[in-house]
Amino acid sequence: MDFDTISFFYGLGYLYPNIEWYVEHGFINSDQYKQITGKAYVAPTTQSTTTSTTN
Repeated sequence: MDFDTISFFYGLGYLYPNIEWYVEHGFINSDQYKQITGKAYVAPTTQSTTTSTTN
C-alpha cells in the first residue's frame, strides 16, 4: 500500500487504530503518519524484565 491508499482508507475509518502498523512496517514514515492523523507518531516501547539474584 502507498501513502495515498493508506490515507484514503484511514479517512473512511478502516485503519483506525491500526494505522501504526503501517509505520512500523515501513509503508509510511512518521511524517506521513502525522499528515494523515494530525498526531505525532510515538514508537511502541518494549518492556524489559529484570531479574534479581541473591547469593
